Amino acid sequence: MKRFTIIMAAIVCLAISAMAQPNADQPLSPALWNQGLATCAHYTACDRRFGKRIEEIKAKFPQGYTLDNLNEVYESNGQKWTKIYKEFKDKENKGGSMEDLKELVTPQVWRLVEPEFQAFITEHPEIANAVPADTQNAEGIEQADNADEAQAEPVHDARHRQMRNRSQCDLLTADGLPLWLGILGSLLGLCALLVALSNRGKIREMQRSFAREIDRTNANLQEFSTDAADQMKALSIRLTGRTGRQPVKETQEAQAAAAAPVEEPQAAAEELADQADEDTVAPVQEHMQDEVAEEEGETINVFMSKPDENDDFTRVSDEFEPGNSIYVLTTFDGKTGTFEVIDKPEVHRFALMMPAENLIRACSGNAIQIPNGSRIVTDRAGEAEFIDGKWHVVVKAIIHYEG
Repeated sequence: MKRFTIIMAAIVCLAISAMAQPNADQPLSPALWNQGLATCAHYTACDRRFGKRIEEIKAKFPQGYTLDNLNEVYESNGQKWTKIYKEFKDKENKGGSMEDLKELVTPQVWRLVEPEFQAFITEHPEIANAVPADTQNAEGIEQADNADEAQAEPVHDARHRQMRNRSQCDLLTADGLPLWLGILGSLLGLCALLVALSNRGKIREMQRSFAREIDRTNANLQEFSTDAADQMKALSIRLTGRTGRQPVKETQEAQAAAAAPVEEPQAAAEELADQADEDTVAPVQEHMQDEVAEEEGETINVFMSKPDENDDFTRVSDEFEPGNSIYVLTTFDGKTGTFEVIDKPEVHRFALMMPAENLIRACSGNAIQIPNGSRIVTDRAGEAEFIDGKWHVVVKAIIHYEG
């Protein structure tokens, strides 16, 4: 496609150069030639720091201006203008083409003259399309010669005249060729540009689709790795019975046992003396222990907010707190328990406002970062353990969205 576009652009450039070359060498009409000289003289005066702005000249001479018109404006400038006026006035009756005008001024001045002169040609087509006097005279002379030749030409020269007319037709066709070539090249270049733009839009859309697929794949891989880590952590806890974090309560008891002083003989005697009393109170203590065991076996529900960066539930309450409570944890022994998302519409709305903070540290599932529903359903409850005075997430809950 790039090669095709480059070839079309080369054809267009060749066509434009072929069209522009005869126009630059074509003789200008006397009126157009005089206007070109006046334009060159005007910008030469501007280059020498005393010419007026082109808007003022156009306002004073809306139908075009000549050197004599400019002489009325700049005659007060004395020698500065007189030199320019004589320089261009000597060439007024000679005539010429655009190339001849270009040679009369410096390249810096011509960069200003050329667009202004082209604009004048566009605004005054009646002057631009006028046939030069030399061309009119040449055509008149040629017509007169043709008439004399027609009168003096014998009949047997008719074939020669036919061949000459055919040569003129071939010449006209050759002159018109650059125009058709330019039109064809422009059309082909336009088609190539449209095709290139269309392909560019398709490529951009493919890049966007590919980027979306990569992001979706990365999210799925991240969720899979998180779930795998949670499963391995849960399996390790089940096999070893330890989480790697020793509870503070057990540590304190061990330290207290190590630091306890050795009992003295007097303390042993007192213990023997009190043994009789303990035998009396033993039935009462056994009854109290039975009641405590029954209380430890009861179901306890704890309402919790989102976990922190250490996977610990920060805010825990015995009652539901609107705007804070997101999870409910069920425990039988106060050490381990299972948790799930509270099944209430207001809790779901609150949690889905920021799923990355409220759900991801305690839950896993398919694309939970991007909620596609208004209701949170817990497929499998998570597991938590009471460590260091906080409920710690051991296994994440599995959820999905509905509605």
